[in-house]
Amino acid sequence: MGLQDDLRMQWRTGGMVVRLILINAAVFLGLLIIQLVLLGVAGDRMSALALRDFYVVQWLRSTSDLGALLWKPWTVFTYMFVHTEFGHIFWNMIMLWFGGRMFQDLLGDKRLLGNYLLGGLSGFALFALSQNLLPGMHGGVNAGIQGASAAALSVFVGIASYRPDMIVNLILIGPVKLMYVAAVFVLLDLVGIGSGDGVAHEAHIGGALYGFLAAQQLKRGSDWSLRFVELLGRLWPFGKRKGPRMRVEKSFVGRVPRKDVDYNANKREKQARVDSILDKISRSGYDSLSKEEKDFLFKASDGK
Repeated sequence: MGLQDDLRMQWRTGGMVVRLILINAAVFLGLLIIQLVLLGVAGDRMSALALRDFYVVQWLRSTSDLGALLWKPWTVFTYMFVHTEFGHIFWNMIMLWFGGRMFQDLLGDKRLLGNYLLGGLSGFALFALSQNLLPGMHGGVNAGIQGASAAALSVFVGIASYRPDMIVNLILIGPVKLMYVAAVFVLLDLVGIGSGDGVAHEAHIGGALYGFLAAQQLKRGSDWSLRFVELLGRLWPFGKRKGPRMRVEKSFVGRVPRKDVDYNANKREKQARVDSILDKISRSGYDSLSKEEKDFLFKASDGK
């Protein structure tokens, strides 16, 4: 099986967290290839970077300049998939993978996508607000923003807020509650605001804030992330089926339909197993789950 087949298989079977990582990686590699092509044209690295940013990156990254944003409003979405440095994408994808696996298994693909996108939008909103109210924090209101940090942190904080007592095993540290790991990330960003290190800490805080609020609302029965993805699905013009759908009639000949009491019993049994697995996560950590238990959680989160 070649690389292309491997990637297709990962796209089909890896779930939303793998798809988001693959999209981020594809954009990064695409920009790298463009830079290498322009290097042969420009003759030196700095000129190649300038040409790449002018012709490509500026149309993908976003900006706190609201006037300029009117000319490229799509960048409030595309910025969260753009990385131009290996270290930037590497650590963002590590965080997305670490938090995204748990999020995906417990809450499903659609909520993960919604949390990622809305976390990124919330991060951009707080970044743009801070830049326009407090200009100069990142070089004035023309400051640019790119990267998945806000979206990835939103996913991480989201699952940590939904299951704060979940135990994870960290290298050199050992078992620790997930909420403490998330709290450290948020604290580092709070300390970094206004430090002049060139990092959009305000965007990170915005993403984390959405992840926390969305988790609290989900516990109360209000599903922001899922509703957002369903709305996008209704508005998205591509991929919708055209023409009449094939209708499949189920035959019950020779088989007695399942009674309500059997249905309710199976539903209670399924929920009891989900609760048992969640208790196991709280006691021993997510990594203690078997593949079968993770698959069961993933299917249960999607209502299968």
